[in-house]
Amino acid sequence: MENEVKRDESLPLVSVVVPCYNHEKYVKETIESVINQTYKNIELIVIDDGSKDGSVEVIKHMISACEQRFLRFEFRHRENKGLSATLNEMVDWAEGKYFTGCASDDILLPFKISLLVEKLESLDENYAVAFGDASFIDDNSNEVFIDRKTGEYTSKEQGSKQFLKYYASERDFDYRDENLFGSYKTLLAGNYLPAMSYVIKLDKIREVGAWTSGNTIEDWEMWLKLSKDYKFAYIDEPVALYRWHDSNTCKTMKFELVRDSLQLLEEEKNYAFSKGYKSAFYATLVNLVIQLRIHNKTMLIKKLLQYSINPVFVYLFVLKLIHKIKKY
Repeated sequence: MENEVKRDESLPLVSVVVPCYNHEKYVKETIESVINQTYKNIELIVIDDGSKDGSVEVIKHMISACEQRFLRFEFRHRENKGLSATLNEMVDWAEGKYFTGCASDDILLPFKISLLVEKLESLDENYAVAFGDASFIDDNSNEVFIDRKTGEYTSKEQGSKQFLKYYASERDFDYRDENLFGSYKTLLAGNYLPAMSYVIKLDKIREVGAWTSGNTIEDWEMWLKLSKDYKFAYIDEPVALYRWHDSNTCKTMKFELVRDSLQLLEEEKNYAFSKGYKSAFYATLVNLVIQLRIHNKTMLIKKLLQYSINPVFVYLFVLKLIHKIKKY
């Protein structure tokens, strides 16, 4: 770990936040990756969200190195409030021009902040956020390839090692197209953006009201809010490493993610319709409702009854079922 002081207050201040929950195995490596950023004007905010393992002790052992490295370092640990509430707390605490987060099991590549801040500084006020890509790693920080169909580790020939290629592979647009990347229409079909690979203007987060406490799909919520009024920049190279393991939220909270996605999507209905995205709205709705058959059949029946009088929903739902049957 590099402990040398790296400060240059002539640069825009970047607030880096690390929300931690039960990641004693990984959080040291995460914080080290922030310490090792080439960018020289960073404040680091770490909140332990009620971990039940040894995460707090691991973080405490790093306090000295963090105080040496950063313009400002803050750490608190308290009872569990959930990720969205924790992020809102961090936004209230942050003092930077720019804001970026990293889950306590992921890793930032050394040039991430420098690269993305430079990109945003070169663009006009129409841009709120800049992204890079991310690469997949396993429990031991080794590069891995993920099978799109199974979500399991696989060979280089059969899988993807890049986040955006994996999550946008079945979308009908090229995520490298600057006119489409981060657009409202593409995001209406679901989130595909890597949460560990962005730098965002802090005032834009505050402008859209930050996150909804209790919401498990905080990333999708934020990107939908911002995409209504702002553009998203993209640099086509990995700037972070995403750890793919059995404790990922997408694996441990599947029903909650579908439930909250449905609620968020339904809240977007009026805006989506006003922009002419009625078919895109219902296509996403059908995809989410079908997922309920695995997670909550009672809610599935409720949603089918709710939308059974809508011909667009029924048509797309039947098409989706036929497609699934043909696949088998």
